[in-house]
Amino acid sequence: MTGPGVSGLDHLLRADLLRPPTVFVRGEGVELVDQDGRRYLDAASGVGVACLGYGVVEVVEAMRAQAQQLPYVHALRFESLPARELAALVSTVVPGELDRVFFVSGGSEANESAFKFARQYWVERGEPERWRVIGRWPSFHGNSLATLAAGWHAIRRKRHAPLLLPFPHVETPNQYRGCGHCVRAGGCTLECAEELERRILEVGAESVAAFVVEPVVGAAAGALTPPEGYFQLVRDICDRYGVLLIADEVFTGFGRLGRWFGVERFDVQPDVLVFAKGVSGGYTPLGGFAVRAELIETFAEGSGRFEHNFTYAGHPVAAAAGAAVLKILIRERLVERVAALEAPFFESLRGALRDVDLVGDIRGCGFLAGVELVSDRVTKRPFPACAETAAAAARYAMEEGVIVYPCSGGVDGEEGDYLLLMPPFVSTAEELAEMVARLRRALQRLSEAGR
Repeated sequence: MTGPGVSGLDHLLRADLLRPPTVFVRGEGVELVDQDGRRYLDAASGVGVACLGYGVVEVVEAMRAQAQQLPYVHALRFESLPARELAALVSTVVPGELDRVFFVSGGSEANESAFKFARQYWVERGEPERWRVIGRWPSFHGNSLATLAAGWHAIRRKRHAPLLLPFPHVETPNQYRGCGHCVRAGGCTLECAEELERRILEVGAESVAAFVVEPVVGAAAGALTPPEGYFQLVRDICDRYGVLLIADEVFTGFGRLGRWFGVERFDVQPDVLVFAKGVSGGYTPLGGFAVRAELIETFAEGSGRFEHNFTYAGHPVAAAAGAAVLKILIRERLVERVAALEAPFFESLRGALRDVDLVGDIRGCGFLAGVELVSDRVTKRPFPACAETAAAAARYAMEEGVIVYPCSGGVDGEEGDYLLLMPPFVSTAEELAEMVARLRRALQRLSEAGR
């Protein structure tokens, strides 16, 4: 028997069972403070979530007031005013005609829900043979089984392979290494997009429900950005074969790329837009998807239901937090702030890291930056997976007082090391510069250690 003062170390099942965890006790602005009082600049916003930073009283008060008034209703049967308010706010910032919104508790749930929406849409249309969701490799869309099946984060998939649906995949364009198409051609030919058409025809267009794509690949490949014209060709192919285009904006939505949504940056209109992370600023679990009203009409004319729900979908307290976050993003013009600081942020990164031997590429946009680590800059040879270079780099960064997000496996499923920087939108120019300076020191130390 243990008392209330126990640390919880022996009772909390955590991901890393071999190393002791860092325990944080509070957040202030863009800093986190651990139980020993040490402060860290959070250049990862948790994991691309804490866009407003920490300790925003306005959001906390909105949650407190809603919890006191009405903490819960079951969204399958009832609605709450905060959910209605948040849906209205989301509809004002999403692009095009994506004006019907469904809320869940996070990114995996949101993508899973979008897949189920796409599937039911085709059933309602009288085409029940459409069930496949085409994904890309590498990519990541969540940790539920259907989202793991559509994504291709090989390290996270391999243990669960027998449980996954046989969804088809196409290659993700890679402007640093080249993909399997343009490496042979000597430059980007957009065959990476044309591969989608070949895959649709290969599995049978009549069986394909949707194609899911991240505007910028996050954790699976370290902020890979698409070549010019890629999304326009993808949109055309989807239209040609009646395939729904799902934009996974879990990482990139609500301002992370200097636009409200990444699809705006790449000038494409999806049929379904999935979001999470920044919509609540990390103050509560929240996610969802938005669709065109035209798609909803198919349901209304058919069964009259979207047969899907989670216990905490549309949670009133979460919706109240989301509404407060969006109001702050709009009022303080924080999306525009990210756009204005993008250039100096990336200039600082490239300037500080250009002479660090193990840095191969720096890419991304807005406040989503990827640093690819390589063992040879000329050949772009990745580190062996067993070296766990990205994880080591993140530990050195912690020692320097900055938190970054380590990723791996994007080259061949096993090899490929990346660090993601995703600062809070409220970071000052000075704080951004200090994050970069601390990261430089960490990577220099790692390089000198001979990894």
